[in-house]
Amino acid sequence: MTAISDAELYQAFQREYPKDLARTTEGRATCEYDSDRTEAEQLVGERWEDIRADLLQELFDIAFWLNPRAFHYFFPAFIKQSQVDVEKTSMLVDSLINMLADGGVHWPESFKDAEVELLRENPEISDAIASINEKDLSAWRRERWMLFTEQQWALIRKWLNWIDQDARWNVDRDVLRQAMVNADTCCQGKPAGQP
Repeated sequence: MTAISDAELYQAFQREYPKDLARTTEGRATCEYDSDRTEAEQLVGERWEDIRADLLQELFDIAFWLNPRAFHYFFPAFIKQSQVDVEKTSMLVDSLINMLADGGVHWPESFKDAEVELLRENPEISDAIASINEKDLSAWRRERWMLFTEQQWALIRKWLNWIDQDARWNVDRDVLRQAMVNADTCCQGKPAGQP
């Protein structure tokens, strides 16, 4: 089981924060209840190398709030910190695997035990999930993966293989396998989720 080295990440990904990346989210106006978007905007100007597992545990849904450029820029932090601390990054990694698998709305394995209770106590969540347009969601996901180069896809594929070989990861193995197939496709220069 081979982890990805810092040298590999440094060679494949931009290290300095992009000067023209003024916002990390889609740019919609924030409101007082939009704490996730506000938290994501606090990453403006931060180098991915400075992001730690503690922050990723706190902001486990950060990938959903980042715009495509910020998602691409911060992705090496997700890889690196997942190798540093499996427990603190497990929910984030589970969501990233699902995003790459393009498998629709999927509850992470780490939520399975709480899912029934959560939906029973919050029927509005079930209603919100039912109203999601899968085609739009799939397009939104693909937009985040389009900026990755073949070299970066090769590292993502290596990372997914590392997760697959490490028993500490409590992820849906079928979803992981689909993510690996999509990463292989992208590594060959095709968009995620397309044959």
